[in-house]
Amino acid sequence: MIEMPNPVWRHYVAQMIPEWLRWCRNVHLPSHMDVMNRFIALNPGYIPVRATTNPDIAMVKDMLWNDDFIFGLSDKGLSVWANGTVGELIDEMRPYGIKFAEIKKVCDFMDSNLTWFERVYAFGRADIITFLREQGRNI
Repeated sequence: MIEMPNPVWRHYVAQMIPEWLRWCRNVHLPSHMDVMNRFIALNPGYIPVRATTNPDIAMVKDMLWNDDFIFGLSDKGLSVWANGTVGELIDEMRPYGIKFAEIKKVCDFMDSNLTWFERVYAFGRADIITFLREQGRNI
């Protein structure tokens, strides 16, 4: 089966990569990933809250969704976004990992915990879809 790239994730990654690189370079990434590994092990059933300020899970929130980006999508864009996966997001990030070691490490980390990230993303996505529908968006 030939996989088609996700144009929404591609645009999202292109827009977010400078911010992600700043973030990766302003934290000690190995330590942060170690904390995230412990968080994932201790919270396998974690349900995300979009408004969280918990620094231990910043990677989850900052990588998976950006409200300004999502709310700026057209209804068609929202539909494509709503049907996307974290695996597709990682696929769109991988080319940047060739140039930026930090992004490669993040991709590898997310890939190694893909089931957890997909489940967390599904809950966060459902929360965002509910909010958008309440705002009258057609999704």
